[in-house]
Amino acid sequence: MKKTILLLSAFLLTFSSLSGCSAKTANTSSDDTQVTTTEEAATEPTTQELVEIDPFEGADFVFAHNSDGDITEKSPYEFSKPEFINNSDDNQYQFLEDSTVKGLEKLNNKGCSISIIREPLNEELKEGDTVTYHLFIDDSIYTNDSLSNVKESYLAEYLAINYGVRLTRTTMKTKIHIEDDPPKEIENIDPFDGYTPTFSFNGYNYWIYNDSPKAELNNKLDSPKMRLEYSVSLAEGLGMNDLWFGDKVKYSVKLLYKGNEYTGEDVNKKLEELNKGIRLTQTEKIFNVEPSYISGTYSSNTNSSTARPDNWYQIVSNTDRFSKYDLRDIDGSTATIPITAELIRQFCDVQDDSKIGCYFRHNTTGTAYENLILKKHNKGIILVTEPSDDELEMAAENNVQLEVDPIALDGFVFITHKDNPVESLTLDQIRDIYSGVITNWSEVGGLDEEIIPYTRDRNSGSQTAFENMVMQGTPVYIHPDTKTTMVEGMGGLIELVASYKNGTQSIGYSFNYYLNNLYKNDDIKVINIDGISPDNENLLDGSYPLTSAYYAVTLRGGSQKAEEIKEFLLSDEGQEMIELAGYCPVR
Repeated sequence: MKKTILLLSAFLLTFSSLSGCSAKTANTSSDDTQVTTTEEAATEPTTQELVEIDPFEGADFVFAHNSDGDITEKSPYEFSKPEFINNSDDNQYQFLEDSTVKGLEKLNNKGCSISIIREPLNEELKEGDTVTYHLFIDDSIYTNDSLSNVKESYLAEYLAINYGVRLTRTTMKTKIHIEDDPPKEIENIDPFDGYTPTFSFNGYNYWIYNDSPKAELNNKLDSPKMRLEYSVSLAEGLGMNDLWFGDKVKYSVKLLYKGNEYTGEDVNKKLEELNKGIRLTQTEKIFNVEPSYISGTYSSNTNSSTARPDNWYQIVSNTDRFSKYDLRDIDGSTATIPITAELIRQFCDVQDDSKIGCYFRHNTTGTAYENLILKKHNKGIILVTEPSDDELEMAAENNVQLEVDPIALDGFVFITHKDNPVESLTLDQIRDIYSGVITNWSEVGGLDEEIIPYTRDRNSGSQTAFENMVMQGTPVYIHPDTKTTMVEGMGGLIELVASYKNGTQSIGYSFNYYLNNLYKNDDIKVINIDGISPDNENLLDGSYPLTSAYYAVTLRGGSQKAEEIKEFLLSDEGQEMIELAGYCPVR
């Protein structure tokens, strides 16, 4: 007994300089001699009158789901962020902050500041599980002991010796009972309200310019662990990299929560479970790829849309042979646009002619040849006029061979102002006009006016036809009034011929089909060649001297689908379709 009294006296002297523990992190020490105790010492009565205190008196922890859906103590109890504590085990703990627990207030009034701590709540806690709360005091006497020993072995004895306090308990176990707030009033929200995706087109590909319909909806969730996102996929057709006009794009809402993903009606079920007060009126929506800025006039080089003729009828028997994805790989001249448009109508059942041009892109003759030869933008077949020397050279340099097959006939024509009295010219007269030998209309039966001859830009389809069919190696004289206006686009040339000084002096050239169907101008007229007009019958019998052709051009050993398109254009159905489109078939 004497030995025990001496031991208690040593404890009292050791702690006489301590005033409690308001800090939450203990200092470390290497002194292990002051932590020895025995069961006898723990139960030995003292000479002090001990005040009995339940440190957990008034602690009534009620649990609920927070905004993240995690289990937490309901207000007014708030715990600190998880942290490690010196002299404890390797676990993290949380401290009760701003406590109104009556038992802790009684201890504070006795001069000792003690905290209630617990391990962080497990996200998997459920109704009926148990949470254990401990007491913590930060003093060097407990150096090198585990926190559990501090709480349950030494703390009661220390408070008895230093503060005259008998703790009725040092831990408290509480069963989880969840008391969530009553269900919130449901707000129905359309996540797509006011949203229309913007589809862009760069001349070769479509893509979605913006794909976040209602990001601000996440603000209503009020949770960093939860957010709504939108996934985009094609409801039909190929993959997103093959996006094309007329595709149906499906936007789907997905809820991301604690590493899990919810879609469809499961989104609303989870929102209801977490009492978010939100219900989505729809979680999926289909949008059609329809860029608003594409007008359906196909090209800046046309001023007339290619509407289906009044006598239009379905020619193709097997409409499944080509899809819109196959036909988008066609490129070509401006003058052959109606052929591709009719292919779209026949195979893709497109009824709206105002939008038919959105399904394909003709990039003019020179660009079409470049795309094919250099294998750009998946263009496997082009509908064009004959290749120029430059284009043949480009093919040779890139080790490709062009397969060139005529599919339709047309007349290469010369045009002048409608009031010019000249009705016909010979090929020699035209060649002399463009070589600078003939310079006045009076020399060919017209008015006494200077002739202003316009030409097209290099490697355009009409320029190549002009050089090959008319000039045949004769150098072209460039008139001073036209040398800075070698025109890009047949439409531009027609406008210049029609409007030059509001007079009758100018002359130019084009293709007859283009003049009659794609770029109409009432101020011009076609000049006959040797008195022969470029009518279809004169093209077919070869009597019109400047009969030209439109060709389907592919690469030898190239796309199989491109070869199949060419094969169709040369078939009976294909030739009938070309005639329906207003061209003269080759047979």
